[in-house]
Amino acid sequence: MRLGRTRLPIPPFEFEREWGNQLIRAIDQNFDASFANIENAAAVTGYYGSFYDTTTQSAAAINTPYAMTLNSTAESNQIAVTNNSRITFKNRGTYNIQFSAQLDQTSGASHNIFIWFRKNGVDIANSASVVAVQGSTAELVAAWNFVITVLGGDYIEIMWAVSNTAVQIVAAPATAFCPAIPSVIATAIAI
Repeated sequence: MRLGRTRLPIPPFEFEREWGNQLIRAIDQNFDASFANIENAAAVTGYYGSFYDTTTQSAAAINTPYAMTLNSTAESNQIAVTNNSRITFKNRGTYNIQFSAQLDQTSGASHNIFIWFRKNGVDIANSASVVAVQGSTAELVAAWNFVITVLGGDYIEIMWAVSNTAVQIVAAPATAFCPAIPSVIATAIAI
């Protein structure tokens, strides 16, 4: 790919302040154009991934972090799930990560589920939310998005913990009138 280049000014015999300013402006223009092309490359090439999980996910203990699993790929280009939960990026860039999780619980009292993001095994500051599930017949879908910049080889995980092990992320089979319900659906798209 050939980038457009701004010609550098020819310096006069004696150094002048204006020539220095022209040189700095020309360098800035080339620098900005180069980075704009690098940043837009991800969007132009269409890096994306769409993943889901077909199993019910349960917590073995309260107040313990678990990664939401993703056992199926709907579509992907340069993004994959590794180790059953790591949304892994082949290319650097800024990505919009979206997810939905089908929540339910097996007991009648209200219990909480905490959901947040991790990057390369480290919790991302200020990324957590809490959702209250209000009984065994109050199914709920938690869904939101997160924008993050990554390097090639980085991975993101969607983490969760519960205040009571009755709370689950539930998958359901297809019925006569609708398709199956994955426990988790997650997408990552270069922006």
